[in-house]
Amino acid sequence: MSIGRLKEFLIRMFAKNKIITVCDWSILACLCLVIFCLPFSKAGVESFIWPAIFLWLLKRILGYRADSFFGLLPKTELNKALAIFIAFNVLSVILSSDFGLSLRGFFGKELKFIALYFIVIETVNSKFKLKNILFTVIASALLISIDAGVQLFWGKDFLRGYPLDTFSASFSAATGFAAWLIVIIPLLAGIIFSKVIPDLKLKILLSIITVIQIFYLLRTFSRGAWLGFVIAICVLFYFLIKSLKIKTRLFCLFTVVFFSVIILVIPQSVTMKFKDVIRERFNFNQTISERIRSASQLDKGSVSERIMWWNEASRIIRDYPFKGCGLNTYSKVASKYKSFKGGGIYPHNSYLQMFAEIGLFGGLAFILVLFIFLKECFKYLAERNNIFVAGFLSGILAFLIHAFFDTHFYSLQLVVLFWFMLGLTIAAINLDLQ
Repeated sequence: MSIGRLKEFLIRMFAKNKIITVCDWSILACLCLVIFCLPFSKAGVESFIWPAIFLWLLKRILGYRADSFFGLLPKTELNKALAIFIAFNVLSVILSSDFGLSLRGFFGKELKFIALYFIVIETVNSKFKLKNILFTVIASALLISIDAGVQLFWGKDFLRGYPLDTFSASFSAATGFAAWLIVIIPLLAGIIFSKVIPDLKLKILLSIITVIQIFYLLRTFSRGAWLGFVIAICVLFYFLIKSLKIKTRLFCLFTVVFFSVIILVIPQSVTMKFKDVIRERFNFNQTISERIRSASQLDKGSVSERIMWWNEASRIIRDYPFKGCGLNTYSKVASKYKSFKGGGIYPHNSYLQMFAEIGLFGGLAFILVLFIFLKECFKYLAERNNIFVAGFLSGILAFLIHAFFDTHFYSLQLVVLFWFMLGLTIAAINLDLQ
């Protein structure tokens, strides 16, 4: 190769590398905007995901190569399971009861969300980039906390104008708000108890936001979210206690026992008065204990409706056991299985809907993805006991439990939150920050 050609080659390579670098930082900006807009703007989420995907593909066209799948994808422990999951999605599209609807769902939803997972892992490859994402999450959490407070005390949130029919802040439903909270609260707790962001003033601010958001979570009256949150807090508390010295562990245990005893010995007249004050000042139409007790009432209310929706989903699974009725077709097919006045709609169970749409093997492939993810996280935490990563894991666990009682994997905002946090957790493990 002549000197002139070598020079020309180096100039082209330098230009390509420069463009790839610009793409990386542009993708990071898009990711920050996605997670910031997620609680209050579906249009914003869509508007910033697609540019991120385009720039991610442009990098490969320019010659960027990753670690797997012919240099196109980052290498993670989930890759093989995701490939199996995608394969069953493709099969459900080919054999769908509505090919066009399934094809749109595959390219416009499923592939887009999985691509987001890989984009987050590839892009968030330094502590500085991770901090950019975290500060964006904090800013978004602060904004939504203020918005929820405005809705609670003035009757309407200022971001979307939703009235206080149900306490949902900028989300269209209280369950959506609850699902976002149970992911964000453990994440903030992980930041507070780790050294990733050491600023004490910021930690105090995050502690205040976290306490407020726990109150908001209670006010949503979402029992599925409460169940997921309790399990998440137990997991996070376990890893937190595990990282402490024995004297500190005993002090924490004593504190928990002490306050538990205090609550038990408070006179009933005092607790009744406290409940009345809460109902009056914070618009609680029932107490938390009443809401929990209502879960056992299988013959009425939302519990009864869910059971009937699940029965409809089970009938669809029975009729389409292996190929499913087709990706993205549940709402169309379910109308034929309507068994009561409010039936024939989404089953309010993400897993049943997935099994119905892509078949038993497709649903099991997704369970395999979740199993490998959780296995890798717990394996890492067993070795490193990283509270920061434990915060991410706890939030995702809470989300997965809550998804059993609602359609989170079929809500744009929440499914984006899930795949984004899945990728961010793997990125945090790769960075190994304490």
